[in-house]
Amino acid sequence: MKDMSNTLKKSFVFKRFYLELVEKYGTVRAKDIWNYAENEFLGLRIAEPSADKASVSYVFPAVALYRSVEHFYPGEALSVTRDFGTKMGLRLQRVFRKVTALPGIPSVMWKKMDCIAAKMSDGYEIKNLVVTKEKCFMDVVSCPLYDKALELGTPEAVQMICCMDKEYMNGFRGVNYKRTKSVAEGDDCCDYRLTKSL
Repeated sequence: MKDMSNTLKKSFVFKRFYLELVEKYGTVRAKDIWNYAENEFLGLRIAEPSADKASVSYVFPAVALYRSVEHFYPGEALSVTRDFGTKMGLRLQRVFRKVTALPGIPSVMWKKMDCIAAKMSDGYEIKNLVVTKEKCFMDVVSCPLYDKALELGTPEAVQMICCMDKEYMNGFRGVNYKRTKSVAEGDDCCDYRLTKSL
């Protein structure tokens, strides 16, 4: 059995959600929502002790937080979780912008774009993949994160992760990023379009 000591408050990505809850609902209610979410997360981990890393690190927390907000404030979970996703994505964008500001990093990224594209698409069903020295295009038609959330009965929760993605991908220097569609939002694919901007 995998280590069950991993909790939401230890998650680099999701631990800040508590502060969002405090800001929106106040400290007392935020604690209630957070504790409920921790119990949901633990329940998901116990139910699937051999779950893959992506499920444990991203899907289970997103589902737990979505369910918790929805439990206390029906009808608000989607907007609350999407708002957090956007804010967290902007934080990550700043991190990636600093990392890729190091001299030569954007050039190296483009030299290795075929490897990066393979890593990005690992576990995803991809169509229309085009990788050149100037662009990387792909249509993700099946997302394992969305599929897992759908299996758990809370597919909307993954939109929080999509909102992060839309923001942090704009943090890579030397890359113009565009995505207009998302499987998690009901589209036929996630249309990733990365073009060189050096």
